Amino acid sequence: MASKYQFFWRFLKLGIYLGALLIAVPAIPQSINGKVLDAVNNQPLVGANLSDSTRTRGTTTDDQGRFVWDVGSYGSTIYVNHLGYLELVIPVEPDREQLRILMSSAPHQLNQVMVTGSNTNNELLEIPSAISIISRNDLERDNGTNIAEPINRIPGLYMHSGTLNTNRVTMRGIGSRSLFSTTKIRAYLNDIPLTTGDGETTIEDIDLGLIDRVEVLKGPTSSIYGAGLGGTINLKATKAPYNQSGFSSELTFGSYGLFRSVNSAEHSTDKINLRVNYNTINQDSYRDNNEYQRQTLSVLNQVYLGDKTTMTFWGSWINLLAFIPSSLDSAAFAENPRQAAFTWGQTMGFEDYDKGLLGANLLHEFSDIWELSASVFASVRDSYELRPFNILQEETASLGSRFKLTMKPKITKGSLLWTVGGEYFDEDYQWQTFENDDRQPGAVLSDNDERRWYYNAFTEINWSLPAGTTFTAGLNLNHTSYDYSDLFPDNGDQSGDYSFDTQWSPRVAVLHNFSQKLSVYGQVSHGFSPPTLAETLTPDGVINPDIQPETGYNVELGSRGQLFNSKLDFDLSLYSMFIENLLVARRIGDDQFVGVNAGKTTHRGIDLTLGYDLMNRTSASDMYLWMTYGFADYFFKEFTDEDQDYSGNELTGTPRHKVNWGVDYNHPSGLYGNLTYLYVSSMPMRDDNSIYSDAYSLLNLKLGYQRTLSKLFSFRIYGAINNIWDEHYASMILVNAASFGGNQPRYFYPGLPRNYFGGVSLNFKLR
Repeated sequence: MASKYQFFWRFLKLGIYLGALLIAVPAIPQSINGKVLDAVNNQPLVGANLSDSTRTRGTTTDDQGRFVWDVGSYGSTIYVNHLGYLELVIPVEPDREQLRILMSSAPHQLNQVMVTGSNTNNELLEIPSAISIISRNDLERDNGTNIAEPINRIPGLYMHSGTLNTNRVTMRGIGSRSLFSTTKIRAYLNDIPLTTGDGETTIEDIDLGLIDRVEVLKGPTSSIYGAGLGGTINLKATKAPYNQSGFSSELTFGSYGLFRSVNSAEHSTDKINLRVNYNTINQDSYRDNNEYQRQTLSVLNQVYLGDKTTMTFWGSWINLLAFIPSSLDSAAFAENPRQAAFTWGQTMGFEDYDKGLLGANLLHEFSDIWELSASVFASVRDSYELRPFNILQEETASLGSRFKLTMKPKITKGSLLWTVGGEYFDEDYQWQTFENDDRQPGAVLSDNDERRWYYNAFTEINWSLPAGTTFTAGLNLNHTSYDYSDLFPDNGDQSGDYSFDTQWSPRVAVLHNFSQKLSVYGQVSHGFSPPTLAETLTPDGVINPDIQPETGYNVELGSRGQLFNSKLDFDLSLYSMFIENLLVARRIGDDQFVGVNAGKTTHRGIDLTLGYDLMNRTSASDMYLWMTYGFADYFFKEFTDEDQDYSGNELTGTPRHKVNWGVDYNHPSGLYGNLTYLYVSSMPMRDDNSIYSDAYSLLNLKLGYQRTLSKLFSFRIYGAINNIWDEHYASMILVNAASFGGNQPRYFYPGLPRNYFGGVSLNFKLR
């Protein structure tokens, strides 16, 4: 009998222990809900495959990216795959209430990557417009100091890069007549505008250590980003890897005193994604009076407030001190390209500024049909520039908002997606100039205050038929105004205001998917580029009411896809743009110019991108060969400047041919490398085509070794040589450069000769 009681007592104690264990350790749920998203765009991935360890059982995501995982049937480890993205292995832990899985794009499968170039948020293969993607892999081919190298690999684009702080991007010939900055091309960083109220864009001071992906929309191909005539550059910030916490540091050293550091701390769960970056660049530089220092502190925080609501906050502070060597004439460029322009070197001219960017976004799904994305953003800039002829002080503050409402109604045939939205931007720009009194501010020369504002209203509808055809129609409305106040009384009050005619920019496109690996599209779209305030002023400072924005139509045919058993990726587009009201600076007296709408241009071209996987699918190694080619037939259709007729001449500042090719290699041992080549043909430097720049070619090589030593630590080391052939070339030219005091025009910014860099990257995971 005692043994029986003892048995029951032991059984009771075992039950108490098991009950306590069940209370202390939560059970893994039998089923768990989740969502699979693109890590950069936060867009749902449809048809993602979730499987168990045998890869034979599992589920897929629906048209909202959602799934239900049955732990009892499939186990507590999920293998997540989607074409174009890197595989993830997700353990289902006891405290996981809901999974929000973020997937990163694979390096060489960009046709399947989700993009935000239109309101469809579809894979690139299904977008009926000219969009190119710069991936993180593309950015890491170079030393990370300048976005010019990856930009110049895109056909149809050319980035003049005089120094790290003097650049000019031209897109299909648009913006080529600007002197020292990028104009007529819009840019956004996480939907925060980087373009000022008068159309000037600065992307070169955004550290590439912050960027995961760049989406380049060529030409007026999107109604939802302002229908810019040149196009749009969307920068997407890097997020913390899914369900990881840790920190990393990368140090790069190179020729001419280059030192760069990229430091980040990150934390990611199913409820939050936080990344903090502190980046610095210091360089003595190749030329005299060309020292460069920049530091950037950035925070990206994304909070998931349930299954249907996401809050995102972005903030960045940039401090820059950059000395200015300016351009050289042909004799100085040939004899001693290291020298600075004489007056800038004597003055030791520089620019020094602080810039702050802030933005917040709310993304909410009201239902499977309605979704709202709403953003507010602000920026400030305080700048001081010492120049030979004066000193410039600037203060800029801007505030804006943007919203996009998307509806996905249920229809009987195919699917329908309709978007309506708007963007408002208000900017106050104050600037003063002073006499350069031995490098100190002297007497006031001018005092100005300018308010610039615009609004865009847009709508776009996409109808996808079951047979694989998609029809797109969009419309953008823009209204831009300037209010100029002359606060300097000595020259009379030149104040005034001006509003441009409202611009209506329609777009229609059609795309047909012949299969999951081949699509063809065609589109017709309208775009515009408003003049800067300086272009609206006469030499006396009075606003010219006759000036109008440049406008034009773009006609395009294109195709994307994969051939030869998916080993060859291609992207081909043929386009013609017809631009009216070309803005030119017309001389009306000695050193006096006025902006006028004086011509028409035609921009015809071919953009081609190819990529080929050289290894067998069963090989553990990866070797990828790629090539891009841009053909540009840009010319003045009608252009008469006073008594000079330039009709038929080539457009200045753009190369007729641009070729890139390269090979990327990765070995299972950890060895990797890439070889890249760039050829740029000659380009006219004056409207009369009397002078051309020299063609040039550059060959670069980078080798490295990467290794994961444990689940918590990995490292990477690398070294590179750029301009292997030690080519003497101009990395930036000034079009129609003027001469002063009998001196020769200064057209040329010298490119770097043969140079080297190397570095190390360390990554520590806390979980």
